[in-house]
Amino acid sequence: MAQAIQASQSQFQSAMKPIAPQVDKITQLFHTTLSQLDSPSRLLYGFILVLAIVYSSVIPSEYRTFADSLLGKLFGITAVFFATHSLGWVYGLLTALAFLLLLHGAPRKSGIEGFDGGGSVSEKKTVGKRWFVERVLNERPVAISMDQVKTQAITD
Repeated sequence: MAQAIQASQSQFQSAMKPIAPQVDKITQLFHTTLSQLDSPSRLLYGFILVLAIVYSSVIPSEYRTFADSLLGKLFGITAVFFATHSLGWVYGLLTALAFLLLLHGAPRKSGIEGFDGGGSVSEKKTVGKRWFVERVLNERPVAISMDQVKTQAITD
């Protein structure tokens, strides 16, 4: 009987030997992971930045308007610089992305024409068939700058 108990104990110990190194590897991996993580304050800052990036379209327009002002842009660039310098490039990149998305949603002045042909704008009636581009882009022009093209011969 004693031999049977001793044999079963030796079988149990031999069966446990392969498990022991695996447990040691798992605990070592766990300790390595914990040592590699950032501090809780950095993780909280990163989590807040990820939330700001994801929900950037919900941020009120007053904050976006301030971010689009000169003081807001200076503050944003300074925040990106300090985040990159003190927290690392990952947090700097997240800060820059959040700031740019905040600027992207800022209200812009509408009604400003991006191209000025240099001539006077004459009020022409735009009733009738719309151009193909106007139909595709759903544009409705209110004034036409020129309706005739003046060409001249090439001279040397």
